[in-house]
Amino acid sequence: MDLQLSRRGDYAVRAAIALARDEGNGFTKIREVAERMGIPLPYTPQILKILANAGIAEAKAGREGGYRLKRLASEVSLLEIIEAAEGSLRASRCTLRGEPCVWESPCPVHQAWVTASEALRGELSMTTLATIAAMDGARPHMAAVSATASGKAD
Repeated sequence: MDLQLSRRGDYAVRAAIALARDEGNGFTKIREVAERMGIPLPYTPQILKILANAGIAEAKAGREGGYRLKRLASEVSLLEIIEAAEGSLRASRCTLRGEPCVWESPCPVHQAWVTASEALRGELSMTTLATIAAMDGARPHMAAVSATASGKAD
């Protein structure tokens, strides 16, 4: 089993990190988010809209517009960002049968799966956007890493 984010989830986390880096500096342009975080420009407005619809970011139209966090990065959990993009991480289907859970007669894997799922949700809910933005700030920008890897250094 491979526990990784879809492309949409990945981009949502990256976009949220970009907004967290600019916390307190007003609105960030869509193009800036795309360039700094290595997100395809045509897809970036959709990703930022996902964050806005989830109450994580807010948009402002016009010349001085863009997106910014609606709350402090320290008040936004990684779980909120991921669930905004990926949907709920709660188990809703039987792990063995792939059908909705039958609560009167759960499968033998049910309790272990629910426990593991809640542990993952718990860890993601305790990890703040401020924490991951700080960790990411210590690394080279993703766009710069991508450009270097493809031989297109700045």
